[in-house]
Amino acid sequence: MTGKLIAVANMKGGVGKTTTVVMLAEALAAGGAQVLVVDLDPQASVSVCLAGDALLAEMIAKGRTLEAYLALKLIRKEKPVLAARVHRQVSLTTHRNEPLALSLLPSGPYLRMVEREIIYELTAQKYSMHAIEGRLWKVFQDDFVPLAEEFDYILFDCAPGISPMTEVVVRGADLVLVTSIPDFLSTYGLNAFVETIWRRSARQGSRVGPKSPPYVLVTRFQQQVRQHQQTLERLHAEADSEDAGFRLLETRVPQAAALADALVPTEVPPTFSAKYGVHVSNVLIPLVEELKGILHGS
Repeated sequence: MTGKLIAVANMKGGVGKTTTVVMLAEALAAGGAQVLVVDLDPQASVSVCLAGDALLAEMIAKGRTLEAYLALKLIRKEKPVLAARVHRQVSLTTHRNEPLALSLLPSGPYLRMVEREIIYELTAQKYSMHAIEGRLWKVFQDDFVPLAEEFDYILFDCAPGISPMTEVVVRGADLVLVTSIPDFLSTYGLNAFVETIWRRSARQGSRVGPKSPPYVLVTRFQQQVRQHQQTLERLHAEADSEDAGFRLLETRVPQAAALADALVPTEVPPTFSAKYGVHVSNVLIPLVEELKGILHGS
């Protein structure tokens, strides 16, 4: 059985996307899974959180990043090996006296520029936008999907908005998580996101449409905030409607200092239980079980 591909995305930034990727990756690894995190965000936030500044700088200098691979593959027409850019055992977090089995395919600050150069290069070769999407889709199928033979879960931290690689990954993932704070601005672009990828694919009869509707994960939830309560009620109503474009997870990620602190690298390697405290049982275990139920049909 091959591993599952999970894309974490949103049109908007600042909605807990990277926090979700880190804590979900570590929770899955703490449960015994082999986990790979792929950073698709040129801000490289998840790469910094997992690898730290020094290691990430070394990987960028050695060309062991996603954008270096894409540049070699699609611009310079070479044959780079994607797996060679995966850094193994990147997490310093331990569980039961062992480092978490967590690997990273990092990005650097030039990812967005490389994506633009790919479009310029292929356009100059008379590729249509449809053909460019097809080329990226082939790269994803040929090089990224086979990584699932080695890992139980591959988590993609997508950039805000819809970049070319983000759209390909969202279409190819087994599960798409859309993280959102339950307020007006954070949920404003949700319908546009669904319309752009899911409903457009259905109308066009695309052969590479997403496998299932996206699941919204409410983050930074504050029970005492009235707007959060009202927005959550609205999301429930929309998700339960007959023409719902998304589904809503039952698990809520609360606004909590401990979860924000989990992104900050520490000099002393933390244990998984010490790092997340009560949120292991209140948030992480329920979230992992809910996602496993969706992915494995239980």
